[in-house]
Parts: sequence; structure tokens; C-alpha cells
Amino acid sequence: MKKQILCAAVMAAVSVPAFAGTDVEAHVSTLGLGLGMGFQTTDTIVARIGFNEFNKSFSTSSGSLNYDGKLKLSSLDALLDWHLFGGATHLTAGIMSNNNKFNLTATPTGGSYTINGQSFTAAQVGTLNGEVAFNSAAPYLGFGWNSQPKNKGLSFKSDFGVMFQGSPKATLSYTGNGGGNASQINSQVAVEQANLNDKLKNFKYYPVISVAVGYAF
Repeated sequence: MKKQILCAAVMAAVSVPAFAGTDVEAHVSTLGLGLGMGFQTTDTIVARIGFNEFNKSFSTSSGSLNYDGKLKLSSLDALLDWHLFGGATHLTAGIMSNNNKFNLTATPTGGSYTINGQSFTAAQVGTLNGEVAFNSAAPYLGFGWNSQPKNKGLSFKSDFGVMFQGSPKATLSYTGNGGGNASQINSQVAVEQANLNDKLKNFKYYPVISVAVGYAF
């Protein structure tokens, strides 16, 4: 869907002569790999749109539980660059559609789960799954250096900023029937979920570092 939106924007930009310049870029950033477009709106203001994607597997732990996880980075951005004195240095502000998340699966040790000091069999718990998500809309502030789209040709770009994603929200669930211990498992899973949220609460700000190669038409 993101690629279709970007392609539609490309066609719109090519067909609208009001823009003094348009550029396209490929970038690598802490938000993933992506593509973007810039539109010259005034002599010093550039509007940008883009998308970012990246997946990575990892392992982590919380308390006595070990997790296999998968990081899924997925975001759209709509940004405005103000180029100071019409040069390459710019300040940036905008909004991001933030679909970044972690998927977690707890791994039993020796055929059992130990959740906050209480042991349950793998058959009772089944699969213990978790998801960590963020605010779906996240403001962005930053700065960087790049040529403006009105300057035709190849350019190299860099951006540094912060995405204000809010405190991550963790949710845990299990697939087993509890084997007579459902109430205890529910209680301990709720405590573990609270522990995860407490562990994640300080990750409100996501640093963004991006380098790109662009071409202005």
C-alpha cells in the first residue's frame, strides 16, 4: 500500500508544473530502508513524503522469561524542511504514521515456564505471545543537510532527529487452557505484562539517523 501511495505521488508531482522542483531518494536509516520524494514549495521550504520498512529477529529476556522476538519497522512520513538562508542546512518538522512493533514468543525452559517465580507446564501455558506497539501517529523534529529539489541533479542527504513515539505498550496472551491453573496463569501473565511495560516506559523517544542519495528533476 505504501508503494502505491508513493507511486501516485510521483505521478501527481510530474503532472503539476507549479512545483519548482521534484526529487526522489533512496535512504537507509534507523527506521529501516525506504524511498522518498521532495517537492520545492517555496525558495526555502521543501515538503517531503516517504516510507520505511525493516524486519529483524532478536532474543531478549524479562524477569525469568526468555523471548524470541521479531522487530517490524514500518512507517510513513510527511515532513517540511526549512532551509536556513536558502542553503543546504535545514530544520525539519512533521508527522509519522508509526506502525513499528515487536512480536514476542516466550520459550519454555525444560518443558516449563517460570513466570514471576511460579512454574507452569508448557502444556498448561501453551504458547506465550506478546506484542509491543507504539502510538500510531508520532511527531518528528530534526535537522540535516541536503540540496533542495530546485537544484537539479544528484545529491547526498543526511538527517538527524527524534520521533516522539510515546511509551511502548506491551500486551501478553497465552494459548493453553491452564490445566486447572488458569486463574494463577492469568494473574502471573498480567504481572509479567506490567513488568514489560515498566521496562519499556522510558523508550518514548526514537532517534532517527538517515543517509540518502537523491536525484532532482
